Amino acid sequence: MAMQRNGFNAQESAFNEGIRVDSVVVYDFVSYWSVADRAVLIQADLSGHVRNEVIAHSVAHIEMAESPELAAALDGERWRGRIEMQVHHVVAHRLIPLANLRDALEIGNTMPQVAALLGVTEFLLGWRLQHLSNEEFGMIPVHLLNRLGWLPGMATDYPYKCLWPTSSSGEMLRQLAPGRHRK
Repeated sequence: MAMQRNGFNAQESAFNEGIRVDSVVVYDFVSYWSVADRAVLIQADLSGHVRNEVIAHSVAHIEMAESPELAAALDGERWRGRIEMQVHHVVAHRLIPLANLRDALEIGNTMPQVAALLGVTEFLLGWRLQHLSNEEFGMIPVHLLNRLGWLPGMATDYPYKCLWPTSSSGEMLRQLAPGRHRK
């Protein structure tokens, strides 16, 4: 059975938005983007699926750049974690369409296997599974989910974290720093 991995091409989407994506950076963080430069710089040694997730994450933030919610978060008036959850939702749906998820669940028996089939991190797969709608649950046979041995809330490593500037800095630069923290 053949399946297309990552039907959403984050780099192509960024290009279509007029955003330049560079793949070589020497900084100690995974990625950063600047609204002023309309540029995303990505650390060169990331694996392909992590790089695609980082680009997709940055594109989602850029798409939200003019939103009142993001402005409120930058000003310290809204919890930044809520914005990050919205970004994860967008990225998970773009990189893991339901049809691809179902196909991967039919082939793989574990979270690492299914994540590898989809070309995503276990964190993003866990996020997508945890946030399936009732309609989506109805389209996936329960035995495929049960055999994963995974439950919502089970800790999976998050391969990058989003660092936010302080509201007083006036800095519009967002950095995605390497690290591991829990959702």
